[in-house]
Amino acid sequence: MPPAEGCPQNARPWLGRAYWLRITAVIGAAAVVTTAFYFTADRGSLFVVLAHAVVYSACLGGLAGALLPPVRHHARDHGLIVEWVATLLALLFVAGVGTFVACVILGGLGLGGGEPLSARFTASLRVNTLLTAAIGVAVTLYESQRGRLAAVTLELRTRELERERERKTALEARLSSLESRLHPHFLFNTLNAITELIHENPDRAERTVERLAALLRASLDATERGLVPLAREIELVSDYLEIEKARLGERLSYAVDVAPALAACEVPPLAVQTLVENSIKHAIAPRPGGGRVRVDATAADGRVVVRVWDDGPGFGEDAIRPGHGLENLQSRLAARFGGAGSLSVARQDGGTLASIAIPRSGRGGA
Repeated sequence: MPPAEGCPQNARPWLGRAYWLRITAVIGAAAVVTTAFYFTADRGSLFVVLAHAVVYSACLGGLAGALLPPVRHHARDHGLIVEWVATLLALLFVAGVGTFVACVILGGLGLGGGEPLSARFTASLRVNTLLTAAIGVAVTLYESQRGRLAAVTLELRTRELERERERKTALEARLSSLESRLHPHFLFNTLNAITELIHENPDRAERTVERLAALLRASLDATERGLVPLAREIELVSDYLEIEKARLGERLSYAVDVAPALAACEVPPLAVQTLVENSIKHAIAPRPGGGRVRVDATAADGRVVVRVWDDGPGFGEDAIRPGHGLENLQSRLAARFGGAGSLSVARQDGGTLASIAIPRSGRGGA
């Protein structure tokens, strides 16, 4: 369908080649991960497992890629609540229709296992609904952030760079955060953990999907805000740690200790989460024995200090590379607070301590 008259092509990015290349990549990745998981678990025929994975991924991913953008586009003018209700309803529709179509196709190819269509549809629907919701929300948020970042970049061409610097760096940080969520290692491992939990602990699987959605949604919710309450940031960090706990199991132990008196103090969105993610990625996940992470906060002399400690081998500030998440956080603190905001990394108690210090504000301020 061509764009409507007077509507530029880039106003509807889902019509472009780049968008469908990204959707195809997600479909392919989902098929590969699903094949690897079920072939390892069931030891069935690789061809049959691969065929099922490709057909389900193509039906669900293709339908979601075609349906979600126009649904959100038309619902956007009615407010954020309507937009997300429409998105979730569309994902449920995709899960149902996509599963049915995939079952029909597999049956036509003689890969139905001799079971009736209704039985195969019922058996597949629950898992497909959970995975469609998780991946659909993730990709939707990622595409939304891409559009927002492009809009800000265009705006910066016509306005003073310093005036827009803070907003642009914040959007880049959130896009970077979403990209890390969609990174194959994180997304695939999380989906594997969810798939395992569906059989072992369905309630925990559902909570993990909810946490993944909340983690991804946080970037979009905070887009128009320069600061968020520390309590909200800690809630986001807890969701992230629980997702990693579901994946790493006993290899990860953590503690969060933030006094209620500091809950209303405001911090840059995703600032603490960036520190925690850095610890998980570089100090915990690569080690066979895992490790510990501790998050705490203090306030003194009109400043709030949030600290993230891990028992990993550590590194110094001189090892922070351009483009690294911590380097991006340094830029955001400088843009927002100037010399009053800082990021420090040091060795302490046999581990690595990363801290941010910012002026105290919000209802918890002095």
